[in-house]
Amino acid sequence: MIAALALTAALASTPAAGCVAETGAFEWGFKESFRAYISGSIANGEWTTEGGIGYATPAFFAERLEGPLALDPLAGTLAVDGALRFTGHEGILDTTISDVRLVVESPDTLSVVVDIRGTTQDFVPVDSVDVPFLTGDLAAARWSADGQELLIEGIPLTLTAEGAEAFGTYPEGEAFDPLDLALATSEECAARAIESRTAGETVPLIVAAGVIAGGVAIGAVLAVLLRRRRATMGV
Repeated sequence: MIAALALTAALASTPAAGCVAETGAFEWGFKESFRAYISGSIANGEWTTEGGIGYATPAFFAERLEGPLALDPLAGTLAVDGALRFTGHEGILDTTISDVRLVVESPDTLSVVVDIRGTTQDFVPVDSVDVPFLTGDLAAARWSADGQELLIEGIPLTLTAEGAEAFGTYPEGEAFDPLDLALATSEECAARAIESRTAGETVPLIVAAGVIAGGVAIGAVLAVLLRRRRATMGV
């Protein structure tokens, strides 16, 4: 966490050469088959959330991710102070995943970094911090602009070697549920980011009216994600 905060502070203190997103939101099912196992008759367990992470069937969500995330080129960290806790087997399985950070390592690569504590599905004690848990393929995601929101939906996520060791249950390379990410920025920045992505080359992104005020923007961002999910589900 200290390293993530240091990175965030460094980015915040550097004058932005292009567009930035100070805040964002995500929706993420984590892993549907794991949730089915937890809630099934074998584990007979449940999951709970804490802090800035919530749950509304069928996905976890964070209403406010804190940045900044530079958009030209895409780089930086978005973080949420919250946790997902999975329990089962009458408390023998008790795994908490907390301090979730979405770290953009390159324009095409996202890393989900977390702290993992408790006991795994195999009842092995774990206490690991700053685990590069999952790797996301931004190039394979769907990019779109919706007014003042930049949407990056369906980001494929796979388990890393470090994630497999800390979490247990699954081998390296196992697919987890894709993640939907929405970033609050200006309308021009969102549009220009899509233009840059579509062109497949770096196009300077011009800061328009600045970053939207956090509270209002994130309400709109989460609403966009929820609206997209309801449309997909036919609700």
